[in-house]
Amino acid sequence: MPKWSGKWIGGRTYTATDGSTRWIIRKTVAGVAYNVTLDVRSEVEALAELAAFRRNPAAYRTASQERQDEAQQAQEDAAQAVFLDEDRARRFLQHLKASGRSDEYLKSTRSYLASWATALADKDLRAVTGPALKKILATWDTGKKWRIIVFKSFTSFLQDAGELDPMVNPGRFLKVPPARRNHELKGYSIEHVQKLYAALGSQAIRDVLCLQAKTGMHGTEVDRLARGDGKIAVLKDQGEIAATVTFKHKTGKRFTVSLDAQGLAAAQRLQTRGSAPDRQTIREAVERVCTRTGLEFIHFGAIRHSFATWLVERGSIYNPQGGGLSLEAVAQALNHSSTRTTALHYVSATVPPMYVIPIRLVHSEDPVLLRTTQIQAGQPN
Repeated sequence: MPKWSGKWIGGRTYTATDGSTRWIIRKTVAGVAYNVTLDVRSEVEALAELAAFRRNPAAYRTASQERQDEAQQAQEDAAQAVFLDEDRARRFLQHLKASGRSDEYLKSTRSYLASWATALADKDLRAVTGPALKKILATWDTGKKWRIIVFKSFTSFLQDAGELDPMVNPGRFLKVPPARRNHELKGYSIEHVQKLYAALGSQAIRDVLCLQAKTGMHGTEVDRLARGDGKIAVLKDQGEIAATVTFKHKTGKRFTVSLDAQGLAAAQRLQTRGSAPDRQTIREAVERVCTRTGLEFIHFGAIRHSFATWLVERGSIYNPQGGGLSLEAVAQALNHSSTRTTALHYVSATVPPMYVIPIRLVHSEDPVLLRTTQIQAGQPN
C-alpha cells in the first residue's frame, strides 16, 4: 500500500507500491491550493519542476499532463481537419451546377478535382503549404492554369461555407496565370490549323476542330449538338451543301448553318458518340501534338476568331443552288435600305448559304478520306 513517507521543500513525498518515491507539490498560491504529483525520479528533478511551478503555477503542467493535452488536441484537430474528400467535392460540384455552369465545365472541374484529391490524399488542407502545392503542380505537364482555378474555387467554396478559415486557406498560396491574349485579336492561319488537324490522333477531336474551323461554332455549341440538342438535316440536290444543323446558340436562340460533306460526317460522328471531347481532353491532346511536332499551341476557343478573320480575308458564300450574289449586292439591286429585308424575303430559311473558306482538313485516318482512297484504288467499300 502507498504511504506518506516524508516532506520536502515543495510539499510531501510518499512511497508507491513498487517502493519508489513520489514527490508532490502542495502549495497555496494567491488563494489557490495546488496538489500536483510530479513525473520525476529524484529530488533534484523535483526541485527543477518546483522552480518551473513557481514561475507560473496556473500554467504549470507535468510531462504526463502535457502528453494528455497533446493527445486531446490531436483528437480535436482530427475532428476539425478539412480534407478534399468525396463529400466536399460532391457539394462543390452541386454548387457549381446550381450556379449555372455547363456540363462541360462540370466534367472538366470534376476531373481536375480528382487529380487534386489524389495528390492531397489524407492531407489536412489547413496544413498544406505553398511549396507543397507548387511541388504538386510541377508534376503535371498540362492544364496548370485550370488546375489552379479549380483548386482556388474549391477552397473559396469551403471558406464561404465556414469550413476553412481564411488564414489557413491554402488557395491563397496560388495565383492564376494571366490570360494569354496573343491569339485573341486575329487567331491562327489556315495553314496552321491544317497542320494541327493532320497531326491529331483523335477523330472526335478532329471532328470538333472541323466544325469550329468551317462554321465558327462555339465549343459549347458543338458539345450541345453532339449531345443531341441539335438537329441534323441531310440534304439532296443542294450542290456542295450536304446538310444543315440547327442548334441552340449561347444566347438561347436556335441557329441554323449549312455544312459540306466533311462537316456533315463530323456532326454525325459526334452525335453517334453522344458527346464532344471536353475542353481538358482537347487541350491536353493539342499540347502533346504541339510538343511532338513543334507547332504553336492552338486554343480551340480562338478558332471562332480565326474563322471570322478567314472570312474577311479569303471567304466566299455558297448558295444552295450554287453561284449567286452576295446579300449586299441583291439589296443594292432592289434598293433595300438594309440586307435584313433582303434576307427575310429572298434567303431560304431552311437552307442558308454556306460560308466557305479555302481550308483543307486532311488526316490519313479520316473515314471519308479512307473510303475515297479505296474507291480510287478500285477496292471494295
